[in-house]
Amino acid sequence: MKIRILASLAVCLVMVSSTAGESDATTRVKPTLVRVGRILDVKSGQYLFNQAILIEGGIVRKIGPIDTFQSGGSENPVVIDLSNATILPGLIDCHAHLLDAMDPTINGADELTLTITKFAPTKRVLLGAAMAREDLEGGFTTVRVLGHSGIDGDVSLRDAIRNGWVPGPRIVASARKITPYGGQAQVIPLQSGVAQTILDQEYLPVSNPDEGRRAVLENLLVRADLIKVVVDEWPRVLDEDTMKTIVAEAHRVGVRVAAHATSRLGIQVAIDAGVDSIEHADEATAQQFQAMRDKGIYLVPTLWPRDMLVVARSTTNPLPGTRPDPEATKDQIVAEQRAKLDLARKAGVKMAFGSDDWYAWPDKTRGQATRRLLEALQTFGMPPMEALRSATVNAAEVLNVRHLLGSLEPGKYADLIALEGDPLTSLSDLEKVRFVMKGGVVVRDDFHPSHP
Repeated sequence: MKIRILASLAVCLVMVSSTAGESDATTRVKPTLVRVGRILDVKSGQYLFNQAILIEGGIVRKIGPIDTFQSGGSENPVVIDLSNATILPGLIDCHAHLLDAMDPTINGADELTLTITKFAPTKRVLLGAAMAREDLEGGFTTVRVLGHSGIDGDVSLRDAIRNGWVPGPRIVASARKITPYGGQAQVIPLQSGVAQTILDQEYLPVSNPDEGRRAVLENLLVRADLIKVVVDEWPRVLDEDTMKTIVAEAHRVGVRVAAHATSRLGIQVAIDAGVDSIEHADEATAQQFQAMRDKGIYLVPTLWPRDMLVVARSTTNPLPGTRPDPEATKDQIVAEQRAKLDLARKAGVKMAFGSDDWYAWPDKTRGQATRRLLEALQTFGMPPMEALRSATVNAAEVLNVRHLLGSLEPGKYADLIALEGDPLTSLSDLEKVRFVMKGGVVVRDDFHPSHP
């Protein structure tokens, strides 16, 4: 109970301070009245028609039928007419990598090495700022960044957005990933003479409980909002004692832990250690999903549709006769992802949306790509309402800010998006986002292009 209270207080402070940059702007503007054709209540899964939302100081003050706003309330509010649109809460991505935009035609490990070695920290944060703006304009008003950010670049980007220096979603930052010895995503071992220098730019490798505790403290020192741990990079798997120490040290001060775990062994270590969310969980069994459900551990499944799967060419030559067929590989990955989602849904484990995107797509902004990954949940068998909850109210619970974000209710931040169409029928209608508001400030308004 004490840990939960501390976590709530800690993240509340983080999220309140994360609006510091926008609070100056919102307190200077007049109250806003948004006229709405229909609002999706993500908790009930039902539309509310002919509604209005009163926003003051970046907070939703009142929401209800339009005719209840005809008298009383704030004087002369700014009126935004979205009566022909569908309104949703701002979307949340629980597994983002904003400080990367890699070439999808190159092997991921090789491209990550190039990113680490070629990008100065300042350039990488500027790249993150561009990705953050695109995500925000795409409708994602909050993101949880889980590593691959250089030396704490996500923390710097978070603070820049808070201070109003650059536009972007609220960021919950993890700083450097804690990993097994040798880092993560470097499939081909780096040359030993330079390996440590390169890995130190991206990771905090550990191999025992004392090193795990120190890594948590290093991330807390730079004001990380949560801890990201890579439990397994097969065949390197953190031992149970090290994982339990990492989780205990984070929970001791109310900080949550997200665990990358793909193998059955790694998933079990994460479950036994009591992490707060497991990312990927590719080889999880029905029993492991049930254990996650019973312990309240969230699954962030990171599912990718076939048209966005990257089976890239490696810069190393495989052995003769061992080069995989890319199309067959994609078919196998899609089948495995569908089976994983089916197993998790049958077990009743709670899920939150996470994109895990780190590519530069030639035909998409980062926001468009992230939306496409959310839309793809329907193709894997998840009903649209369930998918939307995974990116709103469930995601807010993973971040421990359900009292502030995730649904449109009085007292919560005025984060909302407006679109054409009916996402409860087809999630592909998310591609028709035309309006984005974060903390009561209009970020994008294609419905009224002549307005400032």
